[in-house]
Amino acid sequence: MNICQILLSTGEGGLEKHVREMSISLNKAGHTVSVIADPQFLNTLPEQIQRFPVNACLSRNNPLLWLSVLYFIHRSKADIVHAQANKATAVLNKCRHFHSAKTVGTLHNIKSRVKDYAKLDQAIAVSNTLRSQLNIANAVAVYNGIATPTVKAINLYEDFGLNPDLPTFCAVGRLVETKGFDLLLKAIDGLHLNLLIIGEGKERPHLQKQIQALSRNTHCRLTGYRPDVSSLMQACDGVLISSRREGFSYVCSEALLLKIPILSTDVPVANEVLDNTLIVPIADTNAFRQRLESLLANPARWQNLMQDAIALAHTSMTMEAMTEKTVSVYQTLIEN
Repeated sequence: MNICQILLSTGEGGLEKHVREMSISLNKAGHTVSVIADPQFLNTLPEQIQRFPVNACLSRNNPLLWLSVLYFIHRSKADIVHAQANKATAVLNKCRHFHSAKTVGTLHNIKSRVKDYAKLDQAIAVSNTLRSQLNIANAVAVYNGIATPTVKAINLYEDFGLNPDLPTFCAVGRLVETKGFDLLLKAIDGLHLNLLIIGEGKERPHLQKQIQALSRNTHCRLTGYRPDVSSLMQACDGVLISSRREGFSYVCSEALLLKIPILSTDVPVANEVLDNTLIVPIADTNAFRQRLESLLANPARWQNLMQDAIALAHTSMTMEAMTEKTVSVYQTLIEN
């Protein structure tokens, strides 16, 4: 098939990661792939993917943006045009009567406005929670997939000056309010453990002040951005997810593929695949603390509670599974 992806965001996060990896995977599967996106994103794609630059900073209602997108849809000669997230979906809707390709839109995060997805030929949600929010007949859930993580041995205690006699956990993500790292620090204060917070962002100064005020029993380090996140996760005893909201937690799926124990707040996709014992209410630091203490007292039970989710991840959250399910959606549209 000839597939055109549309991405109208700027910056670098889970959405950009998804579109990049999906485009590469579709290309490797033998499909012709083009991407309409901001030049900064297009520069991260391999040469075999056709690239069409637009100014993604323009408003979704700006005629210059959607006319540029329409022009490149025609240039791509696509069988399928796939809009990623709300802005791209809104712009694709403005173009849908002026080309013959089948249209798909993917919802990546909880949004207050999702009516544009119902106007396309097909809607995809990256979790069952988001599919329920769409509440339309033409919506399916396809979990985000990731490549099999590669890891190398790391000595966390030497590299970060941690106490080797304590259990070590990690939390991963951009240092922003949404990820709830401030809540996590409050929940673990006083517990005998090590914590690595892996990521970078505007909340670093605030989090550093919290860390300096922690009890002597609790050891925490901000690692900053790390290209070896999988290796760090693999070296830890567990992964803690404290998010206030998520559309799909890549951290959860990566931890599952690495077979690492997880404790998470009630956010997708953790709340769809993990045992209920491993899910705590959002922003309830007392509940998070108590559940973590209970799991620390019985690590074997914690690992046992993970087994069903780990098995599901290996069949539904790999790059191969995501690509296969997405291609199936495309093929059904073309056949119909």
